[in-house]
Amino acid sequence: MRQSLVTLAVAAAFATPAMATLADPTPAPATPVIQGEKKVVTSADQMPRRNYKLAKLPSELLDAPKSELAAVVDALDKDLANDLATLDIRDRATRTGLIGLRAQIALFRGDYAAAQAFLRDVRSQQEKEADKLTSGVMMEVVAGSLAAGGTPEAHRARVKADLAAKWGAMPWAVVGDNLKGAKGQMELMSKNVVVGSFRTNLDPMAKNLNLDVPAPIIGALVGTRNAFDYVMPVKDDAVAVLQALVDGKQVAKADNWTPRLVTLAPDAKGTPVVVGIWDSGTDVSLFKAAGKPGIAFDKDAKPVSALVRPMGDAEKRLPQLKQFVKGSMDLRAAIDSEDARALKKHITSLKPEEVKQFQEDLGAVGMWVHGTHVAGIAVEGNPFARVTAVAMHWSSDTVPQRPTEETAARTAASFKAAVDHFRAAGARVVNMSWRYGPTFYEGALAYHNVGKSPEERKQIANRIFAIEKQALHDAIAGAKDILFVAGSGNEDNSADFSQYIPAGFELPNLITAGAVDQSGTETGFSTFGKTVVVHANGFEVVSYMPGGDKTKLSGTSMASPQVANLAAKIFAMKPDLTVAQVKDIILKTAERNGRVNLIHPRKAMMMAGHMK
Repeated sequence: MRQSLVTLAVAAAFATPAMATLADPTPAPATPVIQGEKKVVTSADQMPRRNYKLAKLPSELLDAPKSELAAVVDALDKDLANDLATLDIRDRATRTGLIGLRAQIALFRGDYAAAQAFLRDVRSQQEKEADKLTSGVMMEVVAGSLAAGGTPEAHRARVKADLAAKWGAMPWAVVGDNLKGAKGQMELMSKNVVVGSFRTNLDPMAKNLNLDVPAPIIGALVGTRNAFDYVMPVKDDAVAVLQALVDGKQVAKADNWTPRLVTLAPDAKGTPVVVGIWDSGTDVSLFKAAGKPGIAFDKDAKPVSALVRPMGDAEKRLPQLKQFVKGSMDLRAAIDSEDARALKKHITSLKPEEVKQFQEDLGAVGMWVHGTHVAGIAVEGNPFARVTAVAMHWSSDTVPQRPTEETAARTAASFKAAVDHFRAAGARVVNMSWRYGPTFYEGALAYHNVGKSPEERKQIANRIFAIEKQALHDAIAGAKDILFVAGSGNEDNSADFSQYIPAGFELPNLITAGAVDQSGTETGFSTFGKTVVVHANGFEVVSYMPGGDKTKLSGTSMASPQVANLAAKIFAMKPDLTVAQVKDIILKTAERNGRVNLIHPRKAMMMAGHMK
């Protein structure tokens, strides 16, 4: 939640498919090491950056003849093939992202056999059980049916039958969440929304860059055209197949999470413990507040007073926006609720010119909800918890802020002020459910046409990011009596390959958490890597919105405060324990299953001496 969801979406268009984490605050080396015939790439910073010249604005190319895109698509595919042949990319998400883009290009060209081969290659490299079964299956089925030819009616019938056979044969307990999520995404597909998004986000950037745009915009064009041409015609059939599976196979997963939880009795011999929520704004009034309730900063990292994010003009639309937040989670869970139906109806009725306001509203309400939701998780079952907050009111504008060394210096100062506040408030635990890396700034710099080339833009982004990274690293490292807990990220990438902060730091007083569902299975979105040392439930977690209403949210943002919750309970019952001791208890009692290391609050409290 470092920036608005909209800003992140724009920035992500210019990032390499995965972004990495450095334990050290200094930037990664820019030159890959050579091993054998391939160059070893261990950081997103080492991936090539390229621009391609468009003939028209991106939105205009969505319906233009394919011939108008052919030259840039061919150039991109040649570069992708060369990268895969010459680079030993040590991040699965980045590597399969390149292969997946080649699959999209093959489909765009009508080379259905090549598209299927690329999609199978991507699936073979997946690491999560559900992804090993579901990745790319729908597009592979569509490509196979297109290769068989025949009438549109015959094509639709084949696709529907093949999807029913393939999806139906998969173990629902493994793939159910993935397939329910896919159903929700397809139900929200709208050409008007996509066109409006291109006009709002990508067209202005392309104009600023004189149509010489970064490679991911070409990928977005190809993928979007494929969605229009090949997915939308069979969308209703695919949704019907998935609905039948939901109706016929809906079996609740085993709950391996709830039995682990501990609730402290109000009359237990506990000590008040201050829990810090460093987030996008928190309604502290819903909880027992610390002596120092909090401080806040606006989108320019300047001090302000409001701890709950101001909604501005969107305040009058807040009741509807809250309904959309709830509806989005119901759609993801394949629940046909009034909230889900309202969201579907609204999105499918949007006109392109209405998309900008809708995107900014969603970004604003997402950040309005986020910090309070996190806080509710962090203090659940702990009558001794006292909340203090640092609110970062990041921008929800579709136009990203232009990063400069001046803004970085203000951000760096706000990081120091935040940690100083937590120390003054007596916080023992601080939750940080946000992260970002230099590639986010590359996107914003590209939008504003800063830098003469993609490589220069990368260097500027690294320089700006390094100021903030160093400040955050030093502030956390200097607060040795506070245990900081960070969410790893929701990009299904390797934290070792990104430069995310704070998730990428390795510090004695920091724990980074990934997300599992209630069964203990790693979620499809959760970022992983060597700095991700524990996992907790981050799937459809119920907690508060400002004002007291409740909703479900998913993300490593919801997993991280589960870890903070456990740490706060240990500190409440055993206040003399040090940060190192509490961290050690959490790690030693976590249970390893593959790369998942699931915390066990009950065992941790027993090891701390609170329970028998």
